[in-house]
Amino acid sequence: MKKTIPIFFACNDNYVPYMDVAIVSIINHASSDNDYKITVLKTNISEENQEKILKHQCENVKIEFYDVQNILSPIEKQLPDVFHYTLAAYYRLFIEKAFPQYDKAIYLDCDVVLLTDIAELYDTDLGDHLVAAAYEQNTDRSPAFTNYVQDIIGIPYHTYFNSGVMVMNLKEFRKAKVEEQFLHMLTTYNFDCLAPDQEYINVICHGRVKYLPTGWNKHSFPEKPEGELKLCHFALARKPWHYKDTINGEHFWKYARKSEYYGLIKSQLESFTKEDEERENAMFGKLVEAIKNIYRSEKTFRKLWFKGKLQAE
Repeated sequence: MKKTIPIFFACNDNYVPYMDVAIVSIINHASSDNDYKITVLKTNISEENQEKILKHQCENVKIEFYDVQNILSPIEKQLPDVFHYTLAAYYRLFIEKAFPQYDKAIYLDCDVVLLTDIAELYDTDLGDHLVAAAYEQNTDRSPAFTNYVQDIIGIPYHTYFNSGVMVMNLKEFRKAKVEEQFLHMLTTYNFDCLAPDQEYINVICHGRVKYLPTGWNKHSFPEKPEGELKLCHFALARKPWHYKDTINGEHFWKYARKSEYYGLIKSQLESFTKEDEERENAMFGKLVEAIKNIYRSEKTFRKLWFKGKLQAE
């Protein structure tokens, strides 16, 4: 009997073209020994875009779209929309309840490409860890972000992981009531933070993370990956569809050429202007300024959550 590999994306119309590239890369390396079930968590993806994505289905790769609006409606107003993060960033936190048939699954951001069979990632032995993930490679490149993780979130910066590529132990998620913890923290505290989706899950999973080598989640930084390069993640800025010199961008374009959206993506590269680059660079200045403001806030994980836990102990 074939093994089923459940893979989840969270997406809206804006990111469909890049998710399409990611799906192409998965299929390119898919083994006939496995069945791959790709589920796209969505609220507003057009029928036209859904039809284009579904064209990729084949004998051992199935794709479905799951509308999470029913889950989000009661709490939508409480979910912060911070900087470039949208509601789609929170969808991964509801997989445990919405898909009880899975005890384990992979979650991927849309801006990734696989260079090997994703079944290798799925086969990670999780034990009783909640997730397997690679550390966030941005935190030790900037003192501002390093200090942010330790002083505002309240965890050692070297334990802070990137939640854009995760093997999720859904069986343990249910035991630990991860979704329930998230909703409690959100409705009770609604912490001031930069990347709420990633920071909540880091706090909830802290101490129960199996760390992957960065070869499984390599950002576009010049440092060599730990282990073999198996997945490129074009997180934050310097997207390959905006910059011709993006590190590892050649891997993105290899699969983009096979995408239904190649023409559109190529036109985005050609139309990205100096003014667009200046606006993007300015965003990081705003992030640093936001960190300064959050330092002054009393609604941080460290000041409320971890301090409260310590006092309780």
